[in-house]
Amino acid sequence: MRQQSELNQAFMRGVCELLPSARRFSDLTRRLAFSTDASFYHKLPQLVVQIASPQEMQELLRLALTYEVPLTFRAAGTSLSGQALSDSVLVMLTPDWRAMDVLDEGERVKLQPGVIGAEANKKLAPWGRKIGPDPASINSCKIGGIAANNASGMCCGVRHNSYHTLQEMTFILADGTLVDTSDAASVSAFRRSHGSLLDGLATLARQVQSDTELSAKIAQQYRLKNTMGYGLNALLDYQDPLAILTHLLIGSEGTLGFIADITYRTVPLPAASATGLYLFPSSHAACAVISDLKAIGVNAVEFMDGRALASVSDLLAPYTELRPDETNVALLIEVVGDSQAELEQGIAAIEACFAQQQDSQALCSFSTDRATASGLWNIRKGLFPAVGAVRQSGTTVIIEDVAFPLAQLPDAVQALQQLFVDYGYHEAIIFGHALDGNVHFVFTQGFATAAQTQNYENFMAALVTLVTERFDGTLKAEHGTGRNMAPYVYAQWGGAGLKVMQTLKQLIDPKGILNPGVIINNNPRAHVENLKQLPELDTTVDRCIECGFCEPQCPSLNYTLSPRQRIAVMRRAQGLPPAQKQQVERDFQHLGIDSCAATGLCATACPVAINTGTWVQQLRATQARHPKVAHWAAKHLNSSLQIARFALSAARSASHIAPKLSQKLAPRGIPELPPAAAEHSNTSAVSQPAGQKMVYMVTCPNRLFGYASSSDEQSSSLPETLLRLCNKAGIEVIQPAALRHSCCGQPWLSKGYPEQASERRSQLRELLWYASEQGRWPVVMDASPCALQLTDDGQLNILELSEFLLDYVVPKVALTPVDEPVLLHVTCSSQRMDNGDALRALAHLCSNDVVEPEGIKCCGFAGDKGFTLPELNQSALAPLAEQAAVQQRKGCTQGLSNSRTCEIGLSEYSGVTYAHIAFLLDRISRPKLNQ
Repeated sequence: MRQQSELNQAFMRGVCELLPSARRFSDLTRRLAFSTDASFYHKLPQLVVQIASPQEMQELLRLALTYEVPLTFRAAGTSLSGQALSDSVLVMLTPDWRAMDVLDEGERVKLQPGVIGAEANKKLAPWGRKIGPDPASINSCKIGGIAANNASGMCCGVRHNSYHTLQEMTFILADGTLVDTSDAASVSAFRRSHGSLLDGLATLARQVQSDTELSAKIAQQYRLKNTMGYGLNALLDYQDPLAILTHLLIGSEGTLGFIADITYRTVPLPAASATGLYLFPSSHAACAVISDLKAIGVNAVEFMDGRALASVSDLLAPYTELRPDETNVALLIEVVGDSQAELEQGIAAIEACFAQQQDSQALCSFSTDRATASGLWNIRKGLFPAVGAVRQSGTTVIIEDVAFPLAQLPDAVQALQQLFVDYGYHEAIIFGHALDGNVHFVFTQGFATAAQTQNYENFMAALVTLVTERFDGTLKAEHGTGRNMAPYVYAQWGGAGLKVMQTLKQLIDPKGILNPGVIINNNPRAHVENLKQLPELDTTVDRCIECGFCEPQCPSLNYTLSPRQRIAVMRRAQGLPPAQKQQVERDFQHLGIDSCAATGLCATACPVAINTGTWVQQLRATQARHPKVAHWAAKHLNSSLQIARFALSAARSASHIAPKLSQKLAPRGIPELPPAAAEHSNTSAVSQPAGQKMVYMVTCPNRLFGYASSSDEQSSSLPETLLRLCNKAGIEVIQPAALRHSCCGQPWLSKGYPEQASERRSQLRELLWYASEQGRWPVVMDASPCALQLTDDGQLNILELSEFLLDYVVPKVALTPVDEPVLLHVTCSSQRMDNGDALRALAHLCSNDVVEPEGIKCCGFAGDKGFTLPELNQSALAPLAEQAAVQQRKGCTQGLSNSRTCEIGLSEYSGVTYAHIAFLLDRISRPKLNQ
């Protein structure tokens, strides 16, 4: 291959003609953001591009082939083996690749590569189906990565992975040829244009089939989970070379072609399920029951050793007071049934099996409760990041996954544990999918000295011998070969198998432009080169191992940077020369600090609850330049709000009277300004004597922003609406006058003034303590972000308004829900408080057709950023307008939420008026006659 330096200019001219500048990143800061994935490798791309369509991908591949420029495809970047990294061109997808088509009543589903796995399952849920693969990262990994890595998971086994559930595929080869296997014309054209390639595959298949020794080895390897090298089983399983090719693309890690869409045969969701967690004294005792569990037909058995359990003790604590020691092993078991009776039979069979062993004890007995099951599975899913979070400074995290024949699993686990002792990895943990003999292990490793690196190399050599020779297992069960196992393909497959793989690569990607160095790599030390460093940055984020689980939650993901990328950029910047470091820090002001919504939603998906927003707020605090102004505003809140209401009214009037002048003053396309709220008079009246009282805090957003009077629902203010609802329910509202001068402190905290925020919050708590008669009555906040600021109080019963309405008002009124669809947005703060459960429950009581638009976790309005940085709000809500239009055609006229500022942006970018859910509840409710 010719040197990149000779080709960049010609290739770049073609790329510049193909893609707009907004989808080409050559600046150092953005390249650093994409220089890592979830693995322990680091490669700095020369260029990052975002591709919006199959046609663009075809043109990019033709350019790359012409100039022999290597490309690497990347979906979510949750890969654990370094296969989503490049020192050449990294190819990303825009959000345009999210199409999902449910076919044949859910029996099949056609998915584009940008769809997150969990979103596919959510789409299939109404049909009682799901996709077969179920990796632990399913809430963040995407279909492109799932298929390209042949990812499996906890319940998938070897039957329901992408290889075995593939029905159709659209793919693009290195020469830019696109083939849709569901289209007869496309297939026919491909057979004519690429006959030599298909003939080569057919010939190779016949050679493999005639080689009895190699055929036997292939069959033996795939009795277990196996993603080591290319899927040679395709050469035995299929006769049609096109079918061979499509199945080779599964698990090829982007080295043979690009998967533009895939159609899966789905699998049924169980009618009933139960989950339990059981402890055994040793690995031998635990493994002894696995064959029996498999015979019973359980859905999943997850193996966790004592160190693994200790690493997630906080997640284990809600279920048991027992503290396992290092010799113990736990089995997380899921049993399913087509009926409740069948489920109970399965549970009884398992309990009888355990009774015969007489050495197991339940950490959590079988439960059908979904919340309990989710909590138990979170214990398992949190193991890998939990180890990374407690690693010593300067070390990285190594994760490998191997598989052993089930009969040999007890001895293999014991031998693996001894291997850790021999090489000094005393913190190593073991877990895995026991039904498939699939074992994962995680440990921390330093590469600062030659001795450390040599110790790791020696360990890997010993591991290869243990797995391939002593126990006849597989070196990669489900994480893909990547870079860290590429040097050992020969050890796994021998010379004959490796030669077949090299031939496949040459046939399908003859110039080797697709993801070089992955799977096929002649460098015997590739696994100890390009290693990722994790230097100390800040205690708030130092536990991050850059797994990427946070990214789907982040509103700035498709605008600037994600939480993972913010941390990665500043980590990598530490080792740069001064001039480059200064440039990255300048870029980071906008990309990392100013554009961060700082809502903390990332912490809800992070296995170790890292709140990157808190770190960004701390950075803002170091830059805060107007403490006197902040202090004055905090001391004179009511005056500040009066000034703001006046300014809002003036700006709104200008926008209607002189729109051209208004556009010049605010050229960035901010959302239409809402009317200023009328100054609310605090009252403590109720229309009838009440035994129940509540303290009502009208928050700053609802003291500042009013609602338009274009509909009956919004013709009154939110405080008036709440008073009316409380009158219907016979609840007395307490509103001390001093509340008009109070605030939760959120505006100061988000701007980098934590001292003023803390002062305001403390004053408010003191006031509410007395107003509630020392916590006797609940305190209601009418904006969810403000409620979140006080929920950690401990003494006060702080309720977000929708929670109060659900628990206190709904039981005392009669409801007539509407039949037309309503759009629901669950705010970040509601997700952080109760996962949005109260708001959702209330919405479903108000409407028989509640729709939550897909692909939106946070609206990105972020207090006032919807006005000061509208691009963030617009990017976060990009998927909303199209989905809202569909619902409007069905009669939808309103959207529901519980934060006034969020509602402004949601209304702007959906074309539907969003308002607090209290307005709809007021419209459909009436007092109960027997009250």
